[in-house]
Amino acid sequence: MSAGRLRNRSREAVFLGYHSVAEEGPPFLSVTPEAFERHLALLKRRGFRSGTLADLAHVAGGGRPDGKLAFLTFDDGYVDNYATARPLLEAYGFRAIVFLVPPLIDGGGPLVWERVERHVRDYPAVMRAMTWTMVESMAAEGHEFGSHTLTHPRLPDLDDERLRRELSESREQVERRLGSCEALAYPFGLWSPRVAAATGRAGYSYAFTLPYGAQTHADRLTIPRIAIDHRDDERRFGLKLTRAYRAFALSRGKPALRRLLRRAPAHQSPA
Repeated sequence: MSAGRLRNRSREAVFLGYHSVAEEGPPFLSVTPEAFERHLALLKRRGFRSGTLADLAHVAGGGRPDGKLAFLTFDDGYVDNYATARPLLEAYGFRAIVFLVPPLIDGGGPLVWERVERHVRDYPAVMRAMTWTMVESMAAEGHEFGSHTLTHPRLPDLDDERLRRELSESREQVERRLGSCEALAYPFGLWSPRVAAATGRAGYSYAFTLPYGAQTHADRLTIPRIAIDHRDDERRFGLKLTRAYRAFALSRGKPALRRLLRRAPAHQSPA
C-alpha cells in the first residue's frame, strides 16, 4: 500500500511541484498569488492538510495517512517563496517543503543555471534566491527544506565523481545550516537508476522527480510529483487533485496521446 501512495495515485497522498509564486513570472515556472491562494482554498475545502517529512516517513513505512495529505513542494528557493507564498500558506494553515541550491542561497542572488538565462534577463525580480536568514525564519515557522544540488545540473549526464559532489556537498551545506537534510528534488525532475542509487548513498531518505512523461514505478528515492504552473486555474488544479488525473498523467498513455496530437494535421477551415 505504501508504494501505491508514493506513486502519487492515491486519494490520501498528493505530491505537487511548484516553483515561483509571482504576479508576472516565467511561464511554466510560476503561478500568480491569486491562483496560488485559490489552490490553497480548494485544498482546504477538500479536506487536505500539509504533508510533512514525518508524514512521508509514516507513509513510506507502510502506515495509513491521518487524513488526506498534500505535499506542497517548491523547487529552487525563489525569494517569493518567502515573501509571497509563505504568508498565503500560513493563512490557510499549510506548510511547504522547499528545495534549495545552497551556493545561490549564500548570496541571495540570481537563480542561474542551464536553460534559464533568458528568464533571468526577462524576470530579474522573480529569478532571485532567498537568503539563509529567510530560510531559517521559515524553518522556525514549521516549513521544511531539502537539497536541489549545488549547481542545478542534469544529474544523469554527470560522471560519478561530480554526481557524488552535487548530491553530498549540497546535503551537507543544508544540514550545516538547518540541522538536517533528508530530501532531494532532482533538478529538471531528471533521474536514472544510477542517480537514485547515488542519492541513497549520499544519505538522502527521500527524493522527488517531476516527470514530463510516464513514471509507473516509485519508491522513497523516486517519488513523482505533478507539476503546477501558470495554466492551473481553480478548475484545472482541482482536476490535478483527482486520482484519475494523476494516474493518467503519470501513465504511458499521456506521452502516447501527446505524440498522437503532434502528428495530427491542423484543422483547416473550409474555403
